[in-house]
Amino acid sequence: MSLAEFAEPEVFVDTNIFVYALAKTHRYKRTCDALLSKINSGDVIGFTSSTAINELFHTLLIGEVKLKYGDVEVIRFIKEHPNVISECEVAYGALDDIFDSSIVILPLTLEVLHHAKISSQKYNLLFSDAIHAASCEVYGIKNIATNDEDFDRVDFLKVWKP
Repeated sequence: MSLAEFAEPEVFVDTNIFVYALAKTHRYKRTCDALLSKINSGDVIGFTSSTAINELFHTLLIGEVKLKYGDVEVIRFIKEHPNVISECEVAYGALDDIFDSSIVILPLTLEVLHHAKISSQKYNLLFSDAIHAASCEVYGIKNIATNDEDFDRVDFLKVWKP
């Protein structure tokens, strides 16, 4: 389903939607911004997980380090220069934006983790994606906004792509 046509009451927001919305230019920026605006205005209830927030911060951190320090082996560089973490304004700004938004951050519970294990095996998902799917299952969310085709295999989710 096209995210531009999304008109459901609630949705789980995957990491890539935040990434596209935060990009200065991206072909999906407008569509993702529109969804996040609907969430912030209260027209749609938006959910995400702490795992998605972790993925977002990690993605932005890696990008900022590469942009600032060039072609380095990023993880090793960060381990050798940990002060670069606190210099990553875009990554921390993204956290502030999410924390100040109307999006609901779902708790990562033992029940969600058990469901994630099952989802990972049943739908052949990476464990972080299985946590997203399991969060939707446990909390009764039927829609996911994502550009990740792996969620097409999850039979209880309606996938909305930008």
